[in-house]
Amino acid sequence: MEAQSKSLKRSVINLYGLPSFGFQLFVNMEIFFFAAFLTDYAKIPVALAGTVLMVTSIFDIIWVPTAGVILEKSNMRWGRYRSWLLIGPPLAAVFFTLQFAKIGTPVANAILISVGFIVSHLIWNIFYAGHIAMNNSMTTAREDRISMASNRGMFNALGAIAFSVVGAKSIQMMGNGDQALGCTLTVVASGVMMVLCYWALFAITKDYAYHPSDHAKAESRDKMSIGEMLKQIVVNPPLIGLMLAELGRYLGRFIIFGLAFYYFKYVVNNLAVIAVFFTGLNVVCFFGAMVTAPLAKKFGEKTIYVVSLSLFIIGLMAVWLLPMNHVSFMVVMFVAYLGYGMPDALGVAMYSATVDYGEWKTGKNARGFIMSLISFPIKTAVFVRSVVITGILVSAGYVADMAPTPELISGIKNGIALIPAVFIGAGLLIIMVLYRITPEKHQEMQDEIAARK
Repeated sequence: MEAQSKSLKRSVINLYGLPSFGFQLFVNMEIFFFAAFLTDYAKIPVALAGTVLMVTSIFDIIWVPTAGVILEKSNMRWGRYRSWLLIGPPLAAVFFTLQFAKIGTPVANAILISVGFIVSHLIWNIFYAGHIAMNNSMTTAREDRISMASNRGMFNALGAIAFSVVGAKSIQMMGNGDQALGCTLTVVASGVMMVLCYWALFAITKDYAYHPSDHAKAESRDKMSIGEMLKQIVVNPPLIGLMLAELGRYLGRFIIFGLAFYYFKYVVNNLAVIAVFFTGLNVVCFFGAMVTAPLAKKFGEKTIYVVSLSLFIIGLMAVWLLPMNHVSFMVVMFVAYLGYGMPDALGVAMYSATVDYGEWKTGKNARGFIMSLISFPIKTAVFVRSVVITGILVSAGYVADMAPTPELISGIKNGIALIPAVFIGAGLLIIMVLYRITPEKHQEMQDEIAARK
């Protein structure tokens, strides 16, 4: 019996997102503390630290399609995608620990950190994509795919909330005054937790592993060169539309996160509440993911995605146009941020639908490669946001600890609200035009694919 034709157990659906909880605990160390570790804890000179950040960011983008190709061409005994849940996380955890290790001279340490980053990110891009691909490989049922995607969104948010509560405290406690050691040990602890979360899903999905040997005809038909995999993007307008919309959404989010410090310090003059703001956004993401599944099943994934981004844009425009203190700003942003959180819980299911579109269009299934591309907008947005934020601050005449001027306040408001709204709005228009997969169309494609087989 094919894995796809089996009915999914509730435990698989409900725990599908568990690895995302562990992954968030793990990866947030990099998001929040990597730059600080380089300059303040490992004592690497700023210029050298900047080189490390630039080089590793370039590799981080390159590794996304590379990981997809490796995943699609792999064939291990525990299933093409499921196997990576077993072997990938412990390997990534070891090399990620090197990324947060203070060893040797600054130059030697910078090289060691770079190697740790480059190797760990290649490995985790593969097993991250393997986890995402299982949404498509385990079932063809649209409702189950939506439920698993929503479940993943909730676990994502819970992981981010957990890190915001324990991350900084763990560094202080484990380091006992040595911040560098605290970072190293915190990475080890979060790595162990991540491995356990991935292994838990591995353990309960034995009956749903995709084995190429069990699908010989499909394997022969779906065998693709690297060029054919890349062509899968070109012939797939829904995939292009979704990736560009996600790029706009993530870029908006990262710019808001990057400018929040300046907004609270210089515009509303209350830096003390910024921790409440970030935690509140993660809580909003959790509740957004919770309500997404029933809405998407009823109205369609694209409809909910479009409505959500529209809500996000309306909230940002309110922040830009209206005078606000720190309370009104947070209230408006928490409501608007539902427009970020709900698409976050839809992405996996929507990418999964583009896999079916690609197979319907070309006759070949590039599941592992296409699902790996879910990371591409994130990595690209991280790279671009640094340029955007720098440009915003320079154009506003920002100097550290300056007295707020009308030009600075206006520039920061533009940066935290108007500019993200423009990026998100562009993505909204693109997905409305290119992503034309409705629930009815999706079912028609799946029926036609099944008939061909």
